[in-house]
Amino acid sequence: MKKIKLLFDVEQLSVDGLKGTGIVRVCDVLLHKLSQAPEIDLYPIITSKRGNFAEYLEARGLTQRFANKIIFMPKLKSTTKNQSFYQRFRTKILTRLYSLKYNNELKKFDAYLSLFSPISPVVYQSGLKTFMIVHDLIPIVYPDGCDPKFVKKFTDWIKRSHPDAYFCDSEYTAKDLKKFKPEAANIPMHTLYLGADEEKFHPIADQSKIDLVKQKYNIKTANYFLAVSEITARKNLLHLLQAFETFLNDSHDQNISLVLVGPVRKGYEAVAEQVKGLKKYQDQIIQTGFADNEDLAPLYSGAAAFIYPSLYEGFGLPILEAMQCGTPVITCHNTSLPEVGGDAVLYISGKDKNETAMMLNTVYQNKELAIELKNKGLAQAKKFSWQKTADIVINAVINEVKGEKYD
Repeated sequence: MKKIKLLFDVEQLSVDGLKGTGIVRVCDVLLHKLSQAPEIDLYPIITSKRGNFAEYLEARGLTQRFANKIIFMPKLKSTTKNQSFYQRFRTKILTRLYSLKYNNELKKFDAYLSLFSPISPVVYQSGLKTFMIVHDLIPIVYPDGCDPKFVKKFTDWIKRSHPDAYFCDSEYTAKDLKKFKPEAANIPMHTLYLGADEEKFHPIADQSKIDLVKQKYNIKTANYFLAVSEITARKNLLHLLQAFETFLNDSHDQNISLVLVGPVRKGYEAVAEQVKGLKKYQDQIIQTGFADNEDLAPLYSGAAAFIYPSLYEGFGLPILEAMQCGTPVITCHNTSLPEVGGDAVLYISGKDKNETAMMLNTVYQNKELAIELKNKGLAQAKKFSWQKTADIVINAVINEVKGEKYD
């Protein structure tokens, strides 16, 4: 079978490939998996001048694999800006200009995959089969937690999107997409559950490894609850801090901390202010910032429980990572989270600090329950894998391009 020449927009790796979370991790894995698929001839495409993709490739040892295969069309991103009258006018001119300039080059390929960025009308008009991954609709359904300018851009991206097939990180995200954009129901839509790298995320039994990582991130207490996410109010961390304060007020336990792992994002100021206000427990709240990938498994494995109180997620990858490390998980019963956690986690509303504090205490005190959650989580995590994720993409691409089914 002739290989399908697939263009893969790697802007996220170019910008945040060495220190990214969430979407960047998905892009990183798919770049590897798709480049190894015998049916796919993968070409990374750069659609803007942001970032340094060469630096990412060198750090990952991939420079040789993609030598002479990187496609540069940096003006394509400029043809997707449509918020103002000036931008719409400029987009029409640029689209016509770059359609003429890039059309012959694009016709050398069979398909185009966007992991996050909007697909240019130049690509749509080229005749390539187009595929778009929708991770969530947070800027549309939860705009208060996002930059207003990005909300406008993202809303425009989704409104104007018309790929040959969508991939959605969960059934809930697919439902949200159809609700916001009813015509999307007429386009093939594939549920693209994510995975967690088994080499990176697994139970760490060696306490010395856990102790070294605790020392690295200044975790001085014997026990700790762990939260891994972007550090922003949108992740419901204000609620978590209130619940942890309630837990400490009730338990008076000085031998446990709350460890917040993740990069600072817009909305962090409210979290910082909340932490500052908890003067009595300052030493029991640890903020690590971005944690190196190799440190995450020890951090998960050493935690008394992993707590993920988000009120909206397109998937909830940290839940899967925690379960795969054998960590008891507490999360909210909303949006996509039950699709990931199944019956292997404990659920909260994420709105009642007393409920969350009680759940933290329950897992912390009940060792038998913690072991049960560990075993259930490990079993639940086996339902997901990055290979399954990649196979769904490969299957859909082949089906659209050649009308063949890949199993």
